[in-house]
Amino acid sequence: MPIISETQESNSSWYIRTVNWWTSVLLIFFASVGMAKPDTIKVSPYLDIVKLSPHTYLHISYINYQSAQIACNGLVFISNGEAAVFDTPVGNEASMNLLKWIYEEQNAVVTYFVANHFHEDCISGLSSFVGTGCATISHKKTCKLAGLKGYNCTQRYFTDSLEFSVGDKKVECHYFGPAHTTDNIVAYIPSERMLFGGCIVKSIGSDKGNLADADLEQWPATLEKVMGRYPKVKTVIPGHGAPGNKKLLKYTLKLFST
Repeated sequence: MPIISETQESNSSWYIRTVNWWTSVLLIFFASVGMAKPDTIKVSPYLDIVKLSPHTYLHISYINYQSAQIACNGLVFISNGEAAVFDTPVGNEASMNLLKWIYEEQNAVVTYFVANHFHEDCISGLSSFVGTGCATISHKKTCKLAGLKGYNCTQRYFTDSLEFSVGDKKVECHYFGPAHTTDNIVAYIPSERMLFGGCIVKSIGSDKGNLADADLEQWPATLEKVMGRYPKVKTVIPGHGAPGNKKLLKYTLKLFST
C-alpha cells in the first residue's frame, strides 16, 4: 500500500467528494446499458480502477486543470495473462501502482502500452513503463510533440494504423486525423466491441474542454471517419467522464459541428 504524504492527507476530503461523484456517474452509465453495479477498486488516493467487463478495466487518475481536479480515463485490457494499457495514469506514482496491480492482482504482464496523444493525462507516467519489457506505442507525431513538452517518447510509432495481439485477442490502433490534438488516435478491441476514443470523444453533457491544441475545423470530419470505421461499437471510452455507447460519438459530433 502506498505511503500517503501530508499533502495527500490534506486533500482527502476532496478525494472522497470526487469518488462519490464519480461513482454516481458510473452507476448511471451501467444502469443505462443494463449492466450490474461496477466493481470499483481504490488502488491509491489518486488511482481508481473500475471493472467494465471480465477483460477490461477503466483506470481513473486526476489532474489539475484551471484550478480544478479533473478525472482522467485510461483502459486496461487483459487476455490470457497478457495486458495492454491505453494511456498512463497521471504521474509515475499512480502508473507504478497500476503496473503493480496488474501484475499482483490480475496475474498478468503488460506487453503493450499505447498513448492516445501527447498531453500529460496520456503520457506523464510513461517512464514507469520503461524497463518492464512492454512495447510502448504512439503515433509518429506524438513522439515529436511529447519531446517538446519534456516527456519521453515511445519505443515504437505508426502513421496510419497498427494491429497487435494481447493473448489471443486483437487490438487495432488507428489515426483518423486531427481533433483534440493533431496526433490523437483511437484504439479498438474487436472481441469487446470497445473503442478507447480518449479525448477525441466527449462524455454526454460535457463541454468542449481543453482546446489549446485542437483542430476545431477537422474534428467533425475525423469523428465521422471513426464512426464509419466502427459501426458496431458497443462501448465507447472518452478521455474524461463516464463511458457509454455510440451515443457519445453522436453527441461529440454535434458538439463540434455547431
